[in-house]
Amino acid sequence: MFCHKCGEENLDDSIYCAKCGTQIQQPPQVANYSAAEDPALRLLIPIGRSGLAIAAGYVGLFAVLLVPAPFAILLGVLALKDIKRNPKKMGRGRAIFGIIMGILGSIGLIAFAVSMIVNRATPLP
Repeated sequence: MFCHKCGEENLDDSIYCAKCGTQIQQPPQVANYSAAEDPALRLLIPIGRSGLAIAAGYVGLFAVLLVPAPFAILLGVLALKDIKRNPKKMGRGRAIFGIIMGILGSIGLIAFAVSMIVNRATPLP
């Protein structure tokens, strides 16, 4: 390949002239790849998800221990608000899971607290 400016012969895959530095051909185009757009990768790695939604999902898992349950509800609601403010963020399912598990765990926590109060109020025979 010859340079159109100085006439120097260059290798066929040269982008710039070896003698004068003039661009003699276009560089190869690199595909614009975004990991956030790959659905298979998004299933494995929480790319583009709200951090609050991730936290709500994990706290929702621990809501079976009853004490974290109210926090799962709080994080789930905050995550839904975050996702609504930023439509590009994902994680609505995790947020809803945190809310549902938080509600179930809170019901269990209330039932446990009521049973403890009732047992203390009942006199021994």
